[in-house]
Amino acid sequence: MTTARAARVKALKPRPDTAAKGIAIELRIECGDVRVADALNQALMPDNRYFPKDQRFHASKEGSVLWFNVASPRTRPVISTVVSIVADARLFRDVWLEAETRRSVPG
Repeated sequence: MTTARAARVKALKPRPDTAAKGIAIELRIECGDVRVADALNQALMPDNRYFPKDQRFHASKEGSVLWFNVASPRTRPVISTVVSIVADARLFRDVWLEAETRRSVPG
């Protein structure tokens, strides 16, 4: 983990190959190291279990990078899911940095 950021959203892009079928967004969150990625993955997964029936969701982790693929024929649920993941990742980052700061302060 870098002290500047625990997790950083690296790429957020619609996938044009699914445009005719709806919308798909691929989100990549790059963490400072594997330890941070594992912690973020554990923090995010309880919220990412239940989705609308027509929404497809896939999450994976490769080293220090978390990948999310969200697709649906409807735009709003996909955007809502991705915004929620980003918001939760930012909250995680803030809490992680606060905890790291407190650990590094003697006393």
